[in-house]
Amino acid sequence: MKILYIDPIFGISGDMMVSAFIDAGLPFRELENMLRKFPVGLPSIAPVQKAQGIIKGIHLEIGESDRHLTVREMEEVIDGLNVEDAVKSDARGMLDIILNGEAKVHGTTRDELHLHELSHIDTLIDLVSVAKGVHYFGIDRVFCGPVPLGRGTIRTSHGIIPNPPPVTLEILGGCNVLFVDEPLELTTPTGASIVRYYTKDKGGVPPFDIERIGYGVGSYATDKPDALRIFIGDSGEPESDEEVWLIEADLDDMEMEYTGVVAERIRKEGALDVLYFPVYMKKGRLGIRLSVTAPADKVQCLVEKVFHETTTFGMRLIKEHRRVLRREERSVETSFGPLRIKSGFDAGGRLIKTHIEFEDVKRISEERNIPYREVLDAVKAEIAKK
Repeated sequence: MKILYIDPIFGISGDMMVSAFIDAGLPFRELENMLRKFPVGLPSIAPVQKAQGIIKGIHLEIGESDRHLTVREMEEVIDGLNVEDAVKSDARGMLDIILNGEAKVHGTTRDELHLHELSHIDTLIDLVSVAKGVHYFGIDRVFCGPVPLGRGTIRTSHGIIPNPPPVTLEILGGCNVLFVDEPLELTTPTGASIVRYYTKDKGGVPPFDIERIGYGVGSYATDKPDALRIFIGDSGEPESDEEVWLIEADLDDMEMEYTGVVAERIRKEGALDVLYFPVYMKKGRLGIRLSVTAPADKVQCLVEKVFHETTTFGMRLIKEHRRVLRREERSVETSFGPLRIKSGFDAGGRLIKTHIEFEDVKRISEERNIPYREVLDAVKAEIAKK
């Protein structure tokens, strides 16, 4: 399993993370070729060698630009890029974290949100480039040390605000942080979104063999090195083990007809799986056991969702591990139009199984008024011939 460990020596920002990837071996040409596909004008971008004390690494120099983008423009640029789906998905995921954090802090909705510093083209460059780096190195799991945060106040387009900024704190909720006696913005909202999006495990870092080390060097001049360090290596473990939590609640006083609706709402909140099945409770009463499989970073919000949506007064939380195949999704052309296919690969990279996306078959069935089974059998036959 390929491990990325982020060591935020003096904080983390998007450009420092990109710089660390370049220092670890990500060819800058890979980033250039991707960024040139942006349908908007880009500033000059160049990686330069820089030292802070004995620390030597890469500093990404991005030229001046007054190009700012609306939320919708940022989403459209990412969605329209001709890059790997995983890169687009990760970039959108980090952007969503930033937008949700900003919307909550400002008490508005995403659609009405007006970004200031974060609307700059630099934010988009950072998010897409970080996603490219993770994909390039084939990272399976990401871990991060305590995230340093400064003190005092900083000046922004909103005026003077507390340091760290409220949106950074909102994004880092539930993450391990370390307050440092420095009147500097050590961790930016973009840096916080990287940590929040990629670090799913709250447990310790498993042992791994170090294969690459990269330093991203910042521009602060202090007696401490303004640097971000990353380690990339292999743990030797199966690549798709991950920590999950099982949330269980037994219900004997809830209307049966609402159970399916509640399960669907919990799924939409971020659950990996939601099951419900009959159980016999005390005094022989027939009840329902609700079983929710949750990723580590979604446990709290899913617990709250179960409390709000069901009649339970308590639930069980059980930490577990699950092992899944590495999955890839691709689109294939058929006589019915494009269909998505998921492929599962074992730890050795061998293709184990494929699965035709149910929603695509359902859509075709409904649009053409053809029985579902007939559509599925037809597309299976077509795909088998490819």
